[in-house]
Amino acid sequence: MIVATAGHVDHGKTELIKAITGIDTDRLPEEKKRGLSIDLGFAYYRLTNGTRLGFVDVPGHEKFIRNMLAGVAGIDLGLLVVAADDGVMPQTIEHLSILSLLGINHCVVALTKIDRTSVERRLEAEKEIIRLLKKFEFTDCELYSVCAPQNIGIEALRNGLTQRAHRGVSKDPNSYFRMSIDRAFSLNGIGLVVTGMIFSGSVCISDKLTLSSNGMSVRVREIRANNQVTDKAKVGERCALNITGRGINERSVKRGTWLTHPNLNAPTKRIDVDLKLLETEPNSLKHWTPTHLHIGSDHLSARVAVLSGGNIPIGKSSLAQLVLPRDIHAVYGDRFVLRDQSTQRTIGGGRVIDPFAPKRGRSRPTRIATLMSIRKGSTKEVLKSLTERSNTGVPLQQFTVSHNVQQSEIDNLISLLSLRLVGKSTEQRLFSEKKWLELLDKVVKCITSFHKLKPSSVGASVKDVQTLLTDYLDSVILEDVLRELLLKKKLLQKGSRFRLPSYNAAISNNDLNHANKVLTALSPNSGTPPSFNQLMHLTAIKAEELERILKACLKQRQILLIGKNRYITNTQINKLKAIAKTLASTSANGLFTIVDYRDASGLSRNFTVALLEYFDQVGFTSRTGDYREIRLFTKHHKKVESSK
Repeated sequence: MIVATAGHVDHGKTELIKAITGIDTDRLPEEKKRGLSIDLGFAYYRLTNGTRLGFVDVPGHEKFIRNMLAGVAGIDLGLLVVAADDGVMPQTIEHLSILSLLGINHCVVALTKIDRTSVERRLEAEKEIIRLLKKFEFTDCELYSVCAPQNIGIEALRNGLTQRAHRGVSKDPNSYFRMSIDRAFSLNGIGLVVTGMIFSGSVCISDKLTLSSNGMSVRVREIRANNQVTDKAKVGERCALNITGRGINERSVKRGTWLTHPNLNAPTKRIDVDLKLLETEPNSLKHWTPTHLHIGSDHLSARVAVLSGGNIPIGKSSLAQLVLPRDIHAVYGDRFVLRDQSTQRTIGGGRVIDPFAPKRGRSRPTRIATLMSIRKGSTKEVLKSLTERSNTGVPLQQFTVSHNVQQSEIDNLISLLSLRLVGKSTEQRLFSEKKWLELLDKVVKCITSFHKLKPSSVGASVKDVQTLLTDYLDSVILEDVLRELLLKKKLLQKGSRFRLPSYNAAISNNDLNHANKVLTALSPNSGTPPSFNQLMHLTAIKAEELERILKACLKQRQILLIGKNRYITNTQINKLKAIAKTLASTSANGLFTIVDYRDASGLSRNFTVALLEYFDQVGFTSRTGDYREIRLFTKHHKKVESSK
């Protein structure tokens, strides 16, 4: 269990930790000189059962609140230190409000310096503390009166902390590793060492991790957890990691950097949050107010975009989006604290709801409703709510990162919630069964609408359907939808086009007029039917439009394509077949040449060649050298000859 001190400057936090553990946490020369903590100090105490209590001693001076915030990130218990002679002071209140905003709603109180006050003053200080704890809604708190230099009450306090440690703090180990770095330094013969709180998961020697500040990969060489060398450290522990990587040194790793499993490397500049404004604020928090954000051990400026109402009233909670100047790392449920722009006072804090918040549409009613539905709840409850609301599915990869869910757990959730997983690779999405069936119906309706809008088209393309859908749907997902509709025989496909089974492409009046012109031109009383360019001249139809009309006529089987840009009507083809039959029947051996057919039909030589090759392809004629014969005619002629 990790315990962090909290309290006003010079109320005896460091002296108290020294009395409990025997360790002086003031490590900096300036701290020794000035007699107050400036940066974080660390100490450990071994319990009788072998477990260890870890202590983070934070500075109490208002100038070093930034360091204090870095120290209390991810702790299990607050140790509120109040001097009996001073009682509750400004930093007592601010530190307690910070613990409350970070979700640490229980603590142990040490009333120090009892040797300097009367019994009456001590009782008065205790009442002040109880009122303060009640105001911030702290529960399960115990108060111990102590004098650290004289070792009065220290054993009772130590026993109280031991009992707390024996209760244990339940933390889910089945998540990817995350550690918030609060120190980075180099040691001769060892190399770079980083220390911090493990927020989730576990780490082993030789694991490969990622630095959130630059995305660079590092390898773990050695681990010390709770001040002991070990081969593994887990969630809830403070640890020191000896890491190595190309270009990595103490100058490139700053306090506030996260060390994470590679799968969690997803930086963000916008996070949607549940934000509470403290009652101590003089005014409501207006939209787009500049603030200073503290999250994990990191701190940076942030703009607050209030998502509804234009402002957050004093002492109230509301939805907001934090807009940041640089990338950070965050996941669902992470706690944060906001201070004013000049970092003089704490103004509020809360929880991360969506670490990958949208830039556009952040205040739409549907977006607000979604955030409200996932404001609180387990991973299972949040996923259930999202899949029941989303018309386009929940992006799987984004959800697993934002909620820090490993693959085995997400597979289990998909099974428990009976979700539909569609798409490929990083574009996979999750649908509830109801939303998936609704999407199928929407696509069918879109294609129905498309048939009405473009009755002459053979069907709708994927892009056409995307355009008609109210919500944008990735083509990968839409292709899965269309594939299922084809399997269910609710759609038919021809090439890249999709249509209803009952639909047949119609020709508009304008197209019908153009088609009649084309058919008339392709049915001359004599001579060769016109080529494509000649058709354009005869019908006064533009090339692109003429191509479309010819394709439509081909689909309707009103014309035939016998060669490149050579079209002929069914009526004409029957007449030309009759000429071939007559020519063959009047010849001595049933054979005829290209010249014979050209002279008999009156067609041009080029068209005659194309027509006879077409006759060969469809099996009407067969060619031997320069001669052709009618296949059916030849069989009939042989039968007649044999009967004679």
